[in-house]
Amino acid sequence: MSYNKNEIIIYQADNLTRVEVKVVKETVWLNRQQISMLFDRDIKTIGKHINNVFSEGELDKGSTIANFATVQIEGGRNVERQIEYYNLDVIISVGYRVKSKQGTQFRIWANKVLKDYLLKGYVINNRINQIEDNVQALAEKVNSIDLQINTSLPPNKGIFFDGQIFDSYVFVAELIKKSQQSIILIDNYIDETVLTLLAKRGRNVGATIYTKTISKNLKLDLDKHNQQYPKINIKKLGLSHDRFLIIDKKDLYHLGASLKDLGKKWFAFSKMNSLTNELLNKLNQGADE
Repeated sequence: MSYNKNEIIIYQADNLTRVEVKVVKETVWLNRQQISMLFDRDIKTIGKHINNVFSEGELDKGSTIANFATVQIEGGRNVERQIEYYNLDVIISVGYRVKSKQGTQFRIWANKVLKDYLLKGYVINNRINQIEDNVQALAEKVNSIDLQINTSLPPNKGIFFDGQIFDSYVFVAELIKKSQQSIILIDNYIDETVLTLLAKRGRNVGATIYTKTISKNLKLDLDKHNQQYPKINIKKLGLSHDRFLIIDKKDLYHLGASLKDLGKKWFAFSKMNSLTNELLNKLNQGADE
């Protein structure tokens, strides 16, 4: 294998030995001349030990040798050639064979360098992952905005899970705000939070609540509400177990939870416009004034 891009670090254990070390693919690399300088042995001796490392099966050539484009001076001019380099495993093996103290020192130094590079790489990868996460989050926001631009209509069905109090509240509030003429709510569990939600409708939009029990507290809350906001009418109806919201007498939503309990537990909603007229007729027949 061959590489052109790499990083060079200077190794200098004493005033005499100074070697330029390549750091590539999470290991360090030296050529034969550099190894001979490192261990203070002639190139022929180093070459013999390198050959023995491979001939004895100690290391595999394919994973420990690489060719790097190296500039060297030949005849007074700079010439770039592909030079054979050996990784840390080969360097350490040769160091043991020539019984050089420099081998131990170099191994300690190289391990520290590689540890620093691995740590730097880990930090960089983390930063890249953070950037990718931020880009993904931004893309999701853009898609969400595009969806809102493409359609202002609320979804026809879905599920809200426990803890999604704000999301479910906003969903119902948007339905109420979009009403142009009237709102009808069928819900057996009414409190001041429901009245607050209905107060988000336009001033010219009528509102009627159908519920099975009209308590004294509910009457008091309703009187206080009606003194400050457009009037809400309330009627008794004991025929319904489920909750329904009818917008402008055409959009019918079946709700799996009372408005006062939105987001406290799982609940589903679905739009059922084909049954709007039937439900309105039933209301006119079954409600008490």
